[in-house]
Amino acid sequence: MKNNKGFTLIELLLTIVLLSVISIISFVSINAIINKNKENECNSLVNNIKMAAKEYTSDNRYKNNFNTTINAKYLIDNNYLSSNITNPYTKDELNTEELEDIVISIILNVDKTPKNIIITDETEEGVIRECILQD
Repeated sequence: MKNNKGFTLIELLLTIVLLSVISIISFVSINAIINKNKENECNSLVNNIKMAAKEYTSDNRYKNNFNTTINAKYLIDNNYLSSNITNPYTKDELNTEELEDIVISIILNVDKTPKNIIITDETEEGVIRECILQD
């Protein structure tokens, strides 16, 4: 009787295929988690900008008779918005130029409360454009 010790070629191939399938499934799952996290960061950034714009409008409701346009740098300089805004995709902090290119248009109701807040991203790289499109 022959006593073989070791694995056959078929057993080794099946093991490799099984490990490959498991790694593909885990890669897809991890990628989905990372994308969901970036989407949440985007939503948070857009919401923070909108909240700052609402606060600005509330504080200046009697000074502004018409619809207003400001930028993120103005909100930061006047302490309505945190100064460390980062790009959710690259994790780089936005510089002054990029902050000036994030324009917030506030459309007022008759009673001078914000009816609509529109955020446009005019930066070259579209720093938060994806965030705005998802909102």
